[in-house]
Amino acid sequence: MFTTLYTSQDVVSTSLTGLALMSVAAALLCFVGLSWSNERWRVPVAIVATACLVTALYYAGAAGFWLGGEKASAGVRFSAWYTVHPLQVAAVYFFARTQGPVPVGIFWRITGAAVLMTFGRWLGDASFFNPTLGVLISIGFWLYILGEMYFGAMTEAVRKSSRPVRLGFFWIRLLFTIGWAVYPILHFVDVVIGVGQAPGVIVLYNVFDIVNLIIPSLIVLAVAGQERY
Repeated sequence: MFTTLYTSQDVVSTSLTGLALMSVAAALLCFVGLSWSNERWRVPVAIVATACLVTALYYAGAAGFWLGGEKASAGVRFSAWYTVHPLQVAAVYFFARTQGPVPVGIFWRITGAAVLMTFGRWLGDASFFNPTLGVLISIGFWLYILGEMYFGAMTEAVRKSSRPVRLGFFWIRLLFTIGWAVYPILHFVDVVIGVGQAPGVIVLYNVFDIVNLIIPSLIVLAVAGQERY
């Protein structure tokens, strides 16, 4: 990845390599943040750090494939999403748990929904059934996760907390609402319309990984640190 020369005009290579470095930096910052976080915040901070680390490994590999032959596959992304998306919703659950009791059943339901959300799109991408149906299944599980975040016990736990916690939860939830909407849209363009892993599609996926992963992870770290600084 760092031994291949590419120009500034190669936007795909720049975005893949840049996201690999950004994800590593976010993971390291969150892991270091465990030392200054209050004990009750260490679980959500450790989870987002792990999600960033997994993403960094994916982008390092994806950048290597692209630089080696300008090839990309949605299958590689799915391999990362199966880990990253459940970790992200688990982090939101434990974020809310820092403020009050939240039934453990919610944890299992939203992490399971995150896996099935990815699984539905993968089944369509792999042509096990109609790709449009895969998109619709994915959207259904995504909406269920949002329902738990907006109307479930997690919202009640955060409602009476401090202003930084409420704002952090608000922005994470908003990013998951807007940012995660891009996944089924790009999947539809990629698979249903048949554009494939075109450079534009790859770059958009990369850009929204900043919105969907790195920014929420740093929000968790910032809220965790506000109790000490």
